[in-house]
Amino acid sequence: MPPARRDAPDVVVVGGGIAGLTAAFRLQQQGRTVTVLEAADAVGGMMRSTRRDGFVLNRAATLLPGGHAAVIRLCADAGLGNPFRPLPLSVGIPRDGRVRSLGGEGLGAVVEGVGTDLLSLRSKLLLGRLLVDMRRWTRRLGHDDYEAAGRLDTETVSAYTRRRLNQEIYDYLIEPLLRAVYLEDPAKMSVVDLFVTLGKFTKGGPMRYPTGIDFLARHLTSLLDVRTGATVQQVRRTEAGVRTRWRDTDGDHTADTRGCVIAVNGPAVVDIYPDLPEGQRELIESIPYAGILKGIFALRRAPTNLPGLIAVPSKAGMGLGIVTYDSRSMPESAPTGKAVVSGHWVDDYIKAAAGRPDDELLAEMLRHMDAVVPGFSSDVEFAELERWDTAANSRFVGFYQIVAKLRRLMDPDDVVQLAGDYLWNPSTNASVESGERAAAALGERLRT
Repeated sequence: MPPARRDAPDVVVVGGGIAGLTAAFRLQQQGRTVTVLEAADAVGGMMRSTRRDGFVLNRAATLLPGGHAAVIRLCADAGLGNPFRPLPLSVGIPRDGRVRSLGGEGLGAVVEGVGTDLLSLRSKLLLGRLLVDMRRWTRRLGHDDYEAAGRLDTETVSAYTRRRLNQEIYDYLIEPLLRAVYLEDPAKMSVVDLFVTLGKFTKGGPMRYPTGIDFLARHLTSLLDVRTGATVQQVRRTEAGVRTRWRDTDGDHTADTRGCVIAVNGPAVVDIYPDLPEGQRELIESIPYAGILKGIFALRRAPTNLPGLIAVPSKAGMGLGIVTYDSRSMPESAPTGKAVVSGHWVDDYIKAAAGRPDDELLAEMLRHMDAVVPGFSSDVEFAELERWDTAANSRFVGFYQIVAKLRRLMDPDDVVQLAGDYLWNPSTNASVESGERAAAALGERLRT
Protein backbone atom coordinates (compact mmCIF):
# COMPACT_ATOMS: atom_id res chain seq x y z
CA MET A 1 0.00 0.00 0.00
CA PRO A 2 1.35 3.48 -0.79
CA PRO A 3 2.53 5.39 2.30
CA ALA A 4 -0.10 7.60 3.91
CA ARG A 5 0.15 11.30 3.01
CA ARG A 6 0.24 13.99 5.67
CA ASP A 7 -1.13 16.67 3.36
CA ALA A 8 -4.78 16.76 2.33
CA PRO A 9 -5.55 14.95 -0.94
CA ASP A 10 -7.51 16.48 -3.82
CA VAL A 11 -10.35 14.00 -3.29
CA VAL A 12 -11.66 11.75 -0.53
CA VAL A 13 -13.54 8.61 -1.54
CA VAL A 14 -15.88 7.26 1.11
CA GLY A 15 -16.16 3.48 0.84
CA GLY A 16 -13.61 0.85 -0.13
CA GLY A 17 -15.92 -1.46 -2.03
CA ILE A 18 -15.39 -2.00 -5.73
CA ALA A 19 -17.31 1.19 -6.66
CA GLY A 20 -15.18 3.37 -4.38
CA LEU A 21 -11.89 1.73 -5.40
CA THR A 22 -12.80 2.15 -9.06
CA ALA A 23 -13.61 5.83 -8.57
CA ALA A 24 -10.34 6.37 -6.70
CA PHE A 25 -8.29 4.58 -9.36
CA ARG A 26 -9.87 6.53 -12.22
CA LEU A 27 -9.35 9.84 -10.40
CA GLN A 28 -5.74 8.93 -9.72
CA GLN A 29 -5.34 8.18 -13.43
CA GLN A 30 -6.45 11.79 -14.03
CA GLY A 31 -3.54 12.99 -11.86
CA ARG A 32 -5.57 13.62 -8.70
CA THR A 33 -4.35 12.71 -5.23
CA VAL A 34 -6.95 10.49 -3.58
CA THR A 35 -7.53 8.93 -0.16
CA VAL A 36 -10.04 6.11 0.31
CA LEU A 37 -11.74 5.77 3.70
CA GLU A 38 -13.16 2.32 4.49
CA ALA A 39 -14.95 1.58 7.77
CA ALA A 40 -14.27 -2.18 7.72
CA ASP A 41 -10.91 -3.74 8.51
CA ALA A 42 -10.48 -4.86 4.89
CA VAL A 43 -11.45 -3.55 1.45
CA GLY A 44 -13.67 -5.14 -1.16
CA GLY A 45 -17.14 -4.95 0.33
CA MET A 46 -19.16 -7.62 -1.45
CA MET A 47 -15.94 -8.67 -3.24
CA ARG A 48 -14.11 -9.59 -0.05
CA SER A 49 -12.36 -12.90 0.67
CA THR A 50 -10.63 -14.44 3.66
CA ARG A 51 -8.17 -17.34 4.03
CA ARG A 52 -8.26 -20.28 6.42
CA ASP A 53 -6.37 -23.59 6.54
CA GLY A 54 -5.41 -23.39 2.87
CA PHE A 55 -8.96 -22.51 1.75
CA VAL A 56 -10.03 -19.21 0.16
CA LEU A 57 -13.52 -18.15 1.25
CA ASN A 58 -15.54 -15.54 -0.65
CA ARG A 59 -17.60 -13.62 1.90
CA ALA A 60 -20.38 -12.60 -0.51
CA ALA A 61 -20.13 -12.59 -4.33
CA THR A 62 -18.64 -15.56 -6.19
CA LEU A 63 -19.78 -15.58 -9.84
CA LEU A 64 -18.57 -13.05 -12.42
CA PRO A 65 -20.43 -13.21 -15.77
CA GLY A 66 -18.41 -12.82 -18.96
CA GLY A 67 -20.57 -9.83 -19.91
CA HIS A 68 -18.89 -7.74 -17.19
CA ALA A 69 -17.06 -5.56 -19.71
CA ALA A 70 -16.32 -2.75 -17.23
CA VAL A 71 -14.67 -5.19 -14.81
CA ILE A 72 -12.54 -6.66 -17.61
CA ARG A 73 -11.54 -3.17 -18.78
CA LEU A 74 -10.65 -2.09 -15.24
CA CYS A 75 -8.42 -5.14 -14.75
CA ALA A 76 -6.54 -4.32 -17.94
CA ASP A 77 -6.13 -0.64 -17.08
CA ALA A 78 -4.91 -1.48 -13.58
CA GLY A 79 -2.14 -3.69 -14.94
CA LEU A 80 -3.70 -7.12 -14.45
CA GLY A 81 -4.19 -7.84 -18.15
CA ASN A 82 -7.14 -10.18 -18.67
CA PRO A 83 -7.10 -12.53 -15.68
CA PHE A 84 -10.31 -14.28 -16.70
CA ARG A 85 -10.93 -17.54 -18.53
CA PRO A 86 -14.22 -19.04 -19.72
CA LEU A 87 -15.87 -21.25 -17.12
CA PRO A 88 -18.21 -23.96 -18.43
CA LEU A 89 -20.87 -23.99 -15.76
CA SER A 90 -23.69 -26.48 -15.43
CA VAL A 91 -26.91 -25.29 -13.81
CA GLY A 92 -29.21 -27.46 -11.75
CA ILE A 93 -32.73 -26.88 -10.40
CA PRO A 94 -34.34 -29.23 -7.88
CA ARG A 95 -37.77 -30.65 -8.63
CA ASP A 96 -39.54 -33.50 -6.88
CA GLY A 97 -36.51 -34.33 -4.76
CA ARG A 98 -33.98 -34.49 -7.58
CA VAL A 99 -31.69 -31.87 -9.13
CA ARG A 100 -32.41 -31.58 -12.85
CA SER A 101 -29.56 -30.36 -15.06
CA LEU A 102 -30.00 -27.75 -17.78
CA GLY A 103 -28.12 -27.40 -21.05
CA GLY A 104 -25.94 -24.49 -22.14
CA GLU A 105 -23.59 -22.32 -20.10
CA GLY A 106 -24.78 -19.61 -17.74
CA LEU A 107 -28.27 -18.53 -16.77
CA GLY A 108 -29.01 -16.92 -20.11
CA ALA A 109 -28.60 -20.24 -21.91
CA VAL A 110 -31.01 -22.31 -19.83
CA VAL A 111 -33.56 -22.21 -22.62
CA GLU A 112 -31.21 -24.50 -24.55
CA GLY A 113 -31.99 -27.29 -22.10
CA VAL A 114 -34.43 -28.96 -24.44
CA GLY A 115 -33.40 -32.40 -23.24
CA THR A 116 -34.10 -31.72 -19.58
CA ASP A 117 -37.02 -33.31 -17.78
CA LEU A 118 -37.37 -30.21 -15.60
CA LEU A 119 -40.18 -28.90 -17.81
CA SER A 120 -43.02 -30.48 -19.76
CA LEU A 121 -43.03 -30.50 -23.55
CA ARG A 122 -45.71 -27.79 -23.61
CA SER A 123 -43.56 -25.52 -21.45
CA LYS A 124 -40.50 -26.14 -23.61
CA LEU A 125 -42.46 -25.04 -26.65
CA LEU A 126 -43.60 -21.88 -24.85
CA LEU A 127 -39.96 -20.97 -24.17
CA GLY A 128 -39.82 -19.82 -27.78
CA ARG A 129 -41.85 -16.81 -26.66
CA LEU A 130 -39.19 -16.00 -24.08
CA LEU A 131 -36.52 -16.01 -26.79
CA VAL A 132 -38.61 -13.66 -28.94
CA ASP A 133 -39.18 -11.34 -26.00
CA MET A 134 -35.49 -11.35 -25.11
CA ARG A 135 -34.59 -10.14 -28.60
CA ARG A 136 -37.29 -7.46 -28.41
CA TRP A 137 -36.11 -6.27 -25.00
CA THR A 138 -32.50 -6.18 -26.14
CA ARG A 139 -33.50 -3.66 -28.80
CA ARG A 140 -35.63 -1.59 -26.42
CA LEU A 141 -33.35 -1.69 -23.37
CA GLY A 142 -29.82 -0.55 -24.16
CA HIS A 143 -26.93 -0.97 -21.75
CA ASP A 144 -27.40 1.20 -18.65
CA ASP A 145 -30.34 2.93 -20.34
CA TYR A 146 -32.06 4.04 -17.17
CA GLU A 147 -34.62 6.16 -19.01
CA ALA A 148 -35.82 3.20 -21.09
CA ALA A 149 -35.77 0.97 -18.01
CA GLY A 150 -37.96 3.46 -16.16
CA ARG A 151 -40.49 3.55 -18.98
CA LEU A 152 -40.66 -0.27 -19.15
CA ASP A 153 -40.83 -0.76 -15.39
CA THR A 154 -44.59 -1.29 -15.16
CA GLU A 155 -45.18 -5.04 -14.72
CA THR A 156 -44.15 -7.75 -12.28
CA VAL A 157 -42.27 -10.83 -13.40
CA SER A 158 -45.15 -13.03 -12.28
CA ALA A 159 -47.68 -11.00 -14.29
CA TYR A 160 -45.48 -11.20 -17.39
CA THR A 161 -45.11 -14.96 -16.95
CA ARG A 162 -48.87 -15.48 -16.66
CA ARG A 163 -49.41 -13.35 -19.76
CA ARG A 164 -46.71 -14.84 -22.00
CA LEU A 165 -45.61 -18.20 -20.56
CA ASN A 166 -47.15 -20.45 -17.88
CA GLN A 167 -46.99 -21.28 -14.19
CA GLU A 168 -44.64 -24.23 -14.61
CA ILE A 169 -42.04 -22.07 -16.35
CA TYR A 170 -42.34 -19.55 -13.57
CA ASP A 171 -42.14 -22.11 -10.74
CA TYR A 172 -39.22 -24.16 -12.06
CA LEU A 173 -37.21 -21.83 -14.28
CA ILE A 174 -37.75 -18.09 -13.92
CA GLU A 175 -38.54 -18.03 -10.19
CA PRO A 176 -35.56 -20.14 -9.05
CA LEU A 177 -33.11 -18.33 -11.31
CA LEU A 178 -34.14 -14.85 -10.19
CA ARG A 179 -34.37 -16.06 -6.60
CA ALA A 180 -30.81 -17.35 -6.90
CA VAL A 181 -29.45 -14.10 -8.36
CA TYR A 182 -31.23 -11.63 -6.03
CA LEU A 183 -32.09 -13.83 -3.00
CA GLU A 184 -35.58 -12.37 -2.86
CA ASP A 185 -39.12 -13.29 -3.86
CA PRO A 186 -39.32 -12.78 -7.66
CA ALA A 187 -43.12 -12.33 -7.54
CA LYS A 188 -42.66 -8.66 -6.63
CA MET A 189 -39.76 -8.03 -9.03
CA SER A 190 -40.04 -5.93 -12.16
CA VAL A 191 -40.04 -7.57 -15.56
CA VAL A 192 -37.05 -5.28 -16.23
CA ASP A 193 -35.13 -7.32 -13.64
CA LEU A 194 -35.83 -10.47 -15.64
CA PHE A 195 -34.56 -9.16 -18.95
CA VAL A 196 -31.62 -7.22 -17.50
CA THR A 197 -30.53 -10.43 -15.76
CA LEU A 198 -30.96 -12.63 -18.81
CA GLY A 199 -29.10 -10.03 -20.85
CA LYS A 200 -26.10 -10.19 -18.51
CA PHE A 201 -25.65 -13.90 -18.93
CA THR A 202 -26.40 -14.18 -22.63
CA LYS A 203 -23.44 -11.84 -23.19
CA GLY A 204 -21.11 -14.43 -21.73
CA GLY A 205 -21.07 -17.31 -19.29
CA PRO A 206 -19.31 -17.12 -15.92
CA MET A 207 -15.57 -16.50 -15.79
CA ARG A 208 -12.80 -18.26 -13.92
CA TYR A 209 -10.59 -15.80 -12.03
CA PRO A 210 -7.48 -15.77 -9.79
CA THR A 211 -7.82 -17.16 -6.29
CA GLY A 212 -10.33 -15.18 -4.23
CA ILE A 213 -12.84 -12.75 -5.68
CA ASP A 214 -11.01 -10.04 -3.73
CA PHE A 215 -8.08 -10.20 -6.20
CA LEU A 216 -9.14 -6.99 -7.96
CA ALA A 217 -9.88 -5.04 -4.76
CA ARG A 218 -6.53 -6.08 -3.26
CA HIS A 219 -4.67 -5.06 -6.41
CA LEU A 220 -6.35 -1.64 -6.61
CA THR A 221 -5.59 -1.09 -2.94
CA SER A 222 -1.88 -1.66 -3.64
CA LEU A 223 -2.03 1.29 -6.08
CA LEU A 224 -3.97 3.67 -3.82
CA ASP A 225 -3.88 5.39 -0.44
CA VAL A 226 -6.52 3.40 1.46
CA ARG A 227 -7.31 3.79 5.17
CA THR A 228 -9.23 0.86 6.67
CA GLY A 229 -11.00 1.08 10.01
CA ALA A 230 -11.89 4.67 9.12
CA THR A 231 -15.55 5.38 9.88
CA VAL A 232 -16.79 8.50 8.11
CA GLN A 233 -19.13 10.52 10.30
CA GLN A 234 -20.01 13.41 8.01
CA VAL A 235 -19.43 14.89 4.56
CA ARG A 236 -20.27 18.58 4.08
CA ARG A 237 -19.88 21.02 1.22
CA THR A 238 -17.79 24.13 1.95
CA GLU A 239 -17.02 27.28 -0.02
CA ALA A 240 -13.68 25.76 -1.05
CA GLY A 241 -14.94 22.23 -1.72
CA VAL A 242 -15.72 19.45 0.76
CA ARG A 243 -15.01 18.75 4.43
CA THR A 244 -14.95 15.12 5.56
CA ARG A 245 -14.86 14.01 9.18
CA TRP A 246 -13.94 10.46 10.19
CA ARG A 247 -12.77 8.43 13.14
CA ASP A 248 -10.21 5.61 13.39
CA THR A 249 -8.07 4.07 16.13
CA ASP A 250 -5.98 7.25 16.25
CA GLY A 251 -8.99 9.43 17.00
CA ASP A 252 -11.00 12.00 15.05
CA HIS A 253 -9.81 13.49 11.75
CA THR A 254 -10.93 16.19 9.33
CA ALA A 255 -9.87 16.70 5.72
CA ASP A 256 -10.70 19.68 3.51
CA THR A 257 -10.56 18.59 -0.13
CA ARG A 258 -11.62 19.83 -3.54
CA GLY A 259 -14.09 17.00 -4.03
CA CYS A 260 -15.53 13.76 -2.70
CA VAL A 261 -17.06 10.55 -4.00
CA ILE A 262 -19.49 8.79 -1.65
CA ALA A 263 -19.53 5.11 -2.59
CA VAL A 264 -21.60 3.43 0.11
CA ASN A 265 -25.12 2.03 0.20
CA GLY A 266 -28.19 4.25 0.20
CA PRO A 267 -28.92 4.30 3.96
CA ALA A 268 -25.29 5.22 4.70
CA VAL A 269 -25.38 8.09 2.17
CA VAL A 270 -28.41 9.56 3.94
CA ASP A 271 -26.71 9.20 7.35
CA ILE A 272 -23.38 10.88 6.55
CA TYR A 273 -24.31 13.47 3.92
CA PRO A 274 -26.68 16.12 5.35
CA ASP A 275 -26.21 18.33 2.26
CA LEU A 276 -27.83 15.72 0.02
CA PRO A 277 -30.55 17.56 -1.92
CA GLU A 278 -33.99 16.78 -0.54
CA GLY A 279 -35.33 15.31 -3.78
CA GLN A 280 -32.44 12.86 -4.00
CA ARG A 281 -32.73 12.05 -0.31
CA GLU A 282 -36.41 11.12 -0.63
CA LEU A 283 -35.73 8.86 -3.61
CA ILE A 284 -32.80 7.07 -1.94
CA GLU A 285 -34.79 6.62 1.26
CA SER A 286 -37.59 5.00 -0.75
CA ILE A 287 -35.32 2.12 -1.86
CA PRO A 288 -35.43 -0.79 0.63
CA TYR A 289 -32.45 -3.09 1.13
CA ALA A 290 -32.21 -6.86 1.43
CA GLY A 291 -29.65 -8.87 3.37
CA ILE A 292 -27.48 -11.89 2.67
CA LEU A 293 -26.98 -14.95 4.83
CA LYS A 294 -24.24 -17.14 3.44
CA GLY A 295 -22.89 -20.47 4.65
CA ILE A 296 -19.36 -21.18 3.40
CA PHE A 297 -18.43 -24.86 3.59
CA ALA A 298 -14.89 -26.25 3.28
CA LEU A 299 -15.13 -29.85 2.11
CA ARG A 300 -12.55 -32.53 2.82
CA ARG A 301 -13.12 -34.00 -0.63
CA ALA A 302 -14.30 -32.41 -3.85
CA PRO A 303 -17.83 -33.50 -4.79
CA THR A 304 -18.44 -35.33 -8.04
CA ASN A 305 -21.33 -34.54 -10.39
CA LEU A 306 -22.25 -31.38 -8.48
CA PRO A 307 -23.48 -28.60 -10.80
CA GLY A 308 -21.56 -25.35 -10.61
CA LEU A 309 -24.79 -23.61 -9.62
CA ILE A 310 -27.99 -24.97 -8.12
CA ALA A 311 -30.93 -22.53 -8.16
CA VAL A 312 -33.42 -23.62 -5.51
CA PRO A 313 -37.12 -22.82 -6.15
CA SER A 314 -39.41 -21.77 -3.33
CA LYS A 315 -41.37 -24.95 -4.14
CA ALA A 316 -38.56 -26.82 -2.36
CA GLY A 317 -39.93 -25.38 0.87
CA MET A 318 -36.77 -23.90 2.39
CA GLY A 319 -34.97 -20.57 2.64
CA LEU A 320 -31.98 -21.75 0.61
CA GLY A 321 -31.83 -19.79 -2.65
CA ILE A 322 -28.64 -20.89 -4.39
CA VAL A 323 -25.75 -23.33 -3.99
CA THR A 324 -22.48 -22.35 -5.69
CA TYR A 325 -19.48 -24.60 -6.27
CA ASP A 326 -16.96 -21.87 -5.51
CA SER A 327 -13.90 -23.95 -6.36
CA ARG A 328 -15.04 -24.10 -9.97
CA SER A 329 -14.70 -20.32 -10.26
CA MET A 330 -11.30 -20.26 -8.54
CA PRO A 331 -9.58 -23.66 -8.83
CA GLU A 332 -6.71 -22.72 -6.51
CA SER A 333 -9.07 -21.89 -3.64
CA ALA A 334 -8.76 -25.23 -1.85
CA PRO A 335 -6.04 -27.78 -1.07
CA THR A 336 -5.66 -30.62 -3.58
CA GLY A 337 -8.67 -32.92 -3.57
CA LYS A 338 -10.76 -30.57 -1.42
CA ALA A 339 -13.35 -27.92 -2.32
CA VAL A 340 -15.35 -24.89 -1.24
CA VAL A 341 -19.13 -24.86 -1.70
CA SER A 342 -21.44 -22.07 -0.52
CA GLY A 343 -25.13 -21.75 0.20
CA HIS A 344 -26.98 -18.44 0.09
CA TRP A 345 -30.31 -17.91 1.86
CA VAL A 346 -33.10 -15.57 0.80
CA ASP A 347 -34.02 -12.33 2.55
CA ASP A 348 -37.27 -13.62 4.08
CA TYR A 349 -35.37 -16.43 5.81
CA ILE A 350 -32.74 -13.95 7.03
CA LYS A 351 -35.37 -11.76 8.66
CA ALA A 352 -36.97 -14.78 10.35
CA ALA A 353 -33.55 -15.97 11.56
CA ALA A 354 -32.51 -12.65 13.07
CA GLY A 355 -31.10 -13.10 16.57
CA ARG A 356 -30.59 -16.86 16.32
CA PRO A 357 -27.13 -18.11 17.42
CA ASP A 358 -24.68 -18.93 14.64
CA ASP A 359 -24.20 -22.58 15.66
CA GLU A 360 -27.95 -23.23 15.74
CA LEU A 361 -28.39 -21.50 12.39
CA LEU A 362 -25.50 -23.37 10.75
CA ALA A 363 -26.96 -26.70 11.85
CA GLU A 364 -30.25 -25.84 10.13
CA MET A 365 -28.45 -24.52 7.07
CA LEU A 366 -26.57 -27.82 6.75
CA ARG A 367 -29.90 -29.67 6.82
CA HIS A 368 -31.02 -27.51 3.90
CA MET A 369 -27.80 -28.30 2.02
CA ASP A 370 -28.31 -32.03 2.65
CA ALA A 371 -31.83 -31.77 1.26
CA VAL A 372 -30.46 -30.42 -2.03
CA VAL A 373 -27.16 -32.38 -2.10
CA PRO A 374 -27.70 -35.64 -0.20
CA GLY A 375 -24.85 -36.48 2.19
CA PHE A 376 -23.31 -33.02 1.85
CA SER A 377 -22.74 -32.46 5.60
CA SER A 378 -20.67 -35.63 5.99
CA ASP A 379 -17.85 -34.07 3.93
CA VAL A 380 -17.75 -30.68 5.70
CA GLU A 381 -14.34 -29.97 7.26
CA PHE A 382 -15.47 -26.63 8.68
CA ALA A 383 -18.19 -24.08 8.05
CA GLU A 384 -18.42 -20.32 8.42
CA LEU A 385 -21.45 -18.06 8.43
CA GLU A 386 -21.57 -14.60 6.89
CA ARG A 387 -24.37 -12.10 7.58
CA TRP A 388 -24.97 -8.88 5.61
CA ASP A 389 -27.86 -6.77 6.90
CA THR A 390 -27.96 -4.36 3.92
CA ALA A 391 -26.33 -6.26 1.09
CA ALA A 392 -28.12 -4.87 -1.97
CA ASN A 393 -31.11 -2.76 -2.90
CA SER A 394 -34.34 -4.73 -2.93
CA ARG A 395 -36.14 -5.50 -6.19
CA PHE A 396 -39.66 -4.23 -6.86
CA VAL A 397 -41.79 -2.74 -9.63
CA GLY A 398 -41.03 0.97 -9.78
CA PHE A 399 -37.34 0.69 -8.81
CA TYR A 400 -36.13 1.67 -12.28
CA GLN A 401 -38.51 4.61 -12.32
CA ILE A 402 -36.87 5.79 -9.08
CA VAL A 403 -33.41 5.29 -10.61
CA ALA A 404 -34.37 7.34 -13.65
CA LYS A 405 -35.62 10.21 -11.47
CA LEU A 406 -32.61 10.06 -9.18
CA ARG A 407 -30.05 10.07 -11.98
CA ARG A 408 -31.82 13.00 -13.65
CA LEU A 409 -31.50 14.98 -10.41
CA MET A 410 -27.81 14.23 -9.89
CA ASP A 411 -25.67 17.25 -10.76
CA PRO A 412 -22.56 16.32 -12.80
CA ASP A 413 -21.02 19.63 -11.70
CA ASP A 414 -21.33 18.87 -7.98
CA VAL A 415 -18.17 18.61 -5.86
CA VAL A 416 -19.76 15.57 -4.18
CA GLN A 417 -20.55 12.68 -6.50
CA LEU A 418 -22.46 9.51 -5.61
CA ALA A 419 -21.66 5.94 -6.58
CA GLY A 420 -23.54 2.85 -5.46
CA ASP A 421 -25.86 -0.03 -6.29
CA TYR A 422 -28.97 2.09 -5.84
CA LEU A 423 -28.15 3.74 -9.19
CA TRP A 424 -28.83 0.60 -11.27
CA ASN A 425 -29.43 -3.13 -11.14
CA PRO A 426 -27.00 -4.43 -8.47
CA SER A 427 -23.91 -6.25 -9.77
CA THR A 428 -20.14 -6.00 -9.70
CA ASN A 429 -20.10 -4.54 -13.19
CA ALA A 430 -22.74 -1.91 -12.32
CA SER A 431 -20.70 -0.94 -9.25
CA VAL A 432 -17.57 -0.46 -11.38
CA GLU A 433 -19.51 1.63 -13.90
CA SER A 434 -21.01 3.68 -11.08
CA GLY A 435 -17.54 4.46 -9.74
CA GLU A 436 -16.34 5.39 -13.22
CA ARG A 437 -19.26 7.77 -13.80
CA ALA A 438 -18.61 9.51 -10.47
CA ALA A 439 -14.88 9.84 -11.21
CA ALA A 440 -15.52 11.20 -14.70
CA ALA A 441 -18.02 13.81 -13.44
CA LEU A 442 -15.85 14.92 -10.53
CA GLY A 443 -12.73 14.99 -12.68
CA GLU A 444 -14.44 17.30 -15.15
CA ARG A 445 -15.65 19.51 -12.29
CA LEU A 446 -12.11 19.82 -10.90
CA ARG A 447 -10.68 20.63 -14.32
CA THR A 448 -13.06 23.56 -14.76
